[in-house]
Amino acid sequence: MDDNEYPPESDRRPHLSVERHLTVGPHVYQLTASGTGDDRIGLSLVGWNASGEVVSEISGGMSPTDLAPVADALTSTLAGLAALRRQRLTSTAPSALPGLPPKRHRNQGVRWSAEDDERLAARHRAGASPKALMEEFGRSRGGITARLEHLGLITPDGVPVTARKGGGSGPGEETGVISEAA
Repeated sequence: MDDNEYPPESDRRPHLSVERHLTVGPHVYQLTASGTGDDRIGLSLVGWNASGEVVSEISGGMSPTDLAPVADALTSTLAGLAALRRQRLTSTAPSALPGLPPKRHRNQGVRWSAEDDERLAARHRAGASPKALMEEFGRSRGGITARLEHLGLITPDGVPVTARKGGGSGPGEETGVISEAA
């Protein structure tokens, strides 16, 4: 029994537990978050394949004040990994020559600023090519793709998304609802 799963009898604070099940292809995932909201929140993620074998497992705890920044960091990190994986699986470019170091972009590993995000979004919406964005921002194709995904400008499959117009507080304002572009 996990200490975060059941509060002690003397603990009269409301105890919260959120459980989510997700099926992706042949795998089923269960995500559980529990706690009082004042103390560390216990998190558990378990994934099974069709035969019931555990294929993914993560567990731990965090402070409630860390939820938003950790969620942002986790989202952007996993989006970056997914973009890099897709790039490797679909890349037709020859790999680097043996013995030579791979090309390093000038801003590789550097944190994106809010100004960079705004400029990237504007250039992407203006139709700049991935190569032009790579050169302008000093980032790899995977870095540009991951950031566009993080900003909600493309889907994980690289399809551009657009905000639907109307329904906002004024005429022609965006609602924030995202849909795939045709």
